[in-house]
Amino acid sequence: MLTIIQFIAILQGIFLVFVLFQRKQSYKKTNFWLFIGCLVSAILFALGDDDYNLLVSDSKWIFFHEPLMITFFFLFVRYSNTERDEFAKADLLFFLPYLLFLLVEFLSSLDSFEEYIILELIEGLLEFSFLGMLLYSIYDVFKSQKEKWLLAFLIPFAIVFIVDELLLLFLEDKPFGDPDSYGAFLITLFLFYFITYRLVTAPKGILTSANQKYRLSNLSKSAVQSKIDQLDRLMLEKQWFKNPKLNANEVADQLGISRQQLSEILNVHLETRFQDYLNHYRVEAFIKCLDQEDYKNYTLLGIATEVGFRSKSSFNATFKKWKGMTPSQYKKSKN
Repeated sequence: MLTIIQFIAILQGIFLVFVLFQRKQSYKKTNFWLFIGCLVSAILFALGDDDYNLLVSDSKWIFFHEPLMITFFFLFVRYSNTERDEFAKADLLFFLPYLLFLLVEFLSSLDSFEEYIILELIEGLLEFSFLGMLLYSIYDVFKSQKEKWLLAFLIPFAIVFIVDELLLLFLEDKPFGDPDSYGAFLITLFLFYFITYRLVTAPKGILTSANQKYRLSNLSKSAVQSKIDQLDRLMLEKQWFKNPKLNANEVADQLGISRQQLSEILNVHLETRFQDYLNHYRVEAFIKCLDQEDYKNYTLLGIATEVGFRSKSSFNATFKKWKGMTPSQYKKSKN
């Protein structure tokens, strides 16, 4: 019976990946690839390990275990709850527990290391970190009210994960079978069927769409261009970006539109965020000031404050993001 469940889950998962790739352009880039990672890791998990592997009996395919799936779902939820559409390289560190898990599992499989208690302790800590990712993902979905459909997978999967770890900790033999295999495989299969159903009944509801929240906007193309021109004038002529406390509500009021419409103009039509839009003008203004005699006696932070930056840390981080080097390195390169 379990073999049939695994086989169906794999076919269903491959079908879902194929369908999502056909609609790739409709979704936010980072969310799309993280979700594909969720599905692919779930397919690998469905292939099984040890006695449950479909291809090789008594295998040791440790990279097919749940930690990879948990990590991808954690990152997917994390990015679904932000406006960012570029994957931050620092977030690759979240894969470190998974890589350590692979290393520990590999060493534990060797005869010369199988008696090392330290490996069992490290493995236990890693299991807690994966459980933490699961629980935080559940909390994050509850808090944000986004992607709530994920709770139908995350909560049962977390329960199975906890039960399996408790049985492993307190009982040598599992009297009711292996929930880590039977239960998790069933939940994975349910997830795939649920996603398939949602893709048919509400294709834009299963994954955050880049333009979904603006689907009711009444801005015409000519109106959008007019507001973009007005926005540019506010920045170029009136230099509103120099106001460090400037917020989206003030700009929207000046343009005579709602904050949501301003977000649409920036996010969809200019492919940027409000803060990034302001910071672009601030960085360019800072560079111009470097060449002006009036600012020769100013420190770099003094100039940054003049063009609207509020702190040294945000100024340095923003400048490096736009120019690929620190302000002081840029200044040296100009001399």
